[in-house]
Order: sequence, then C-alpha cells, then structure tokens
Amino acid sequence: MKLTLTKELHADDYLVFASLPDMGRVGGLVSSFLAQHLKCEPVAEIVASDKPWVAYSDGVVKSASDAYKISYDKTHKLLVFTGESQPQDPGQLYALCNALLDLVGKIGRPRRLYGAGGYLREQLTGAPRVCGVVNRPELKKELERAGIDLVGNEISSITWFNGVVLGLAAERGIDAIGLFGEIAETTVPQPLAAKSIISAFSRLERIPLDTKPLDQQYESILEDIQKKKEPGKFGPGIG
Repeated sequence: MKLTLTKELHADDYLVFASLPDMGRVGGLVSSFLAQHLKCEPVAEIVASDKPWVAYSDGVVKSASDAYKISYDKTHKLLVFTGESQPQDPGQLYALCNALLDLVGKIGRPRRLYGAGGYLREQLTGAPRVCGVVNRPELKKELERAGIDLVGNEISSITWFNGVVLGLAAERGIDAIGLFGEIAETTVPQPLAAKSIISAFSRLERIPLDTKPLDQQYESILEDIQKKKEPGKFGPGIG
C-alpha cells in the first residue's frame, strides 16, 4: 500500500468524510458526490496492490491495484476520501484505514470524521431515512439536534471500511459519526439513500448542498430497476 502526496496541506478543526462503496454503493455515491459537487482539490492518493489476480487485455497481463482519492475543499475545510471498491482482505482493510488516519493526523487536528453507507431494511415506504451511529456517547445529541435516529438495536456490527474507520478513529481520539441510508435493494446503486445522507450531513454541518444530480441519477437507472424482478427478502444489516 502506497501513499502519494500531490499537495501539502495543513489545517486544524477541519472535517473528514470517508466512505467507500458498500451495499447499493451508497458510501461511494456519497463521498464521490461530495468530492465532485464541492470541487475538492486532490491532495493525496493511496494505491493498494493486494489483488490475488492480474489484469489481462489483448494477451498482456499487468498487476491489478485499487486507487483511493483524497481531496480537500478549503471553503468548508472538508477532506474527502473516496474510491471505487473496498479491500477484500481484513489486513489490507485495516492498513487502508490506518493510512488514511495517519494522513489525517499529519494534516492537523480534525474536528470530526464522518462515514456513510447503506442500511438494509426489509420494507421501505417514502424517501429513505437516515440513521446514525457515533463513536462517543456525547455525540448522540448532535444526531438528535438534526432529527436523525440511531441505528436500531437489531444491528450488532457494522462491517468493512464504513464501520471500521469509525472505530479506529475513536482509538485515536477523533470524534466520528456514521450516517446510514435505508435501502431495500443491494445490487443496484441507491442514489436516493445517498441523497438522504447528504441532506443529513448538510443539516449537521450547515453546508449547503444541491442534491438534484442524485435525483437525475435515480431517474436514469429507474427503468433498469423496474425491469429487474422483485428482489428477495433480506434480513437487516449494514456493510
């Protein structure tokens, strides 16, 4: 795993938003939207070459790798971490989380870290709700002020990057909040869940965000969703 800095950055009392694609690709949709909508400037890249395969094209093979982008919006003092996939090996997962948090510490003292992902529910009606988790009990009042319920007690673990990074942040004394949007389908991107999360983040941090592009994205895939057969029933979960 290799970290490459493209720009020196020093800041204190800044925000971090770090999430990767999960069920319904929700975490990836949220972080990529923030990076693009806020026109964040690239500051670093983490490349992980841990694949048990090589890429092949036209008779030639080459090593496969994943690139994770880190960018910064100086207007809102927001560092955004995003990527197209998650590590599939637990060791690489922890290495990625710690590489990000090491960089966060070198930049300066963050005020808060946010994560995001999908919250699988059996039945949904209306716009997807957002529920939250915190890595310090005192932060529950922040969710309450924004009208965000806690994730239900039917959940006992939050898996992979979008959960692990919150716990590792706590070990480093970094306050963190996880925002999880309800979804009923896991195999199709869920831009409306991402929209609900971004709206919740906007309320929490008072950052104006126009989520119309996510409505447009939803409309563009709605026809494909409708063509799919009714999804099977799943139990609740996050990850």
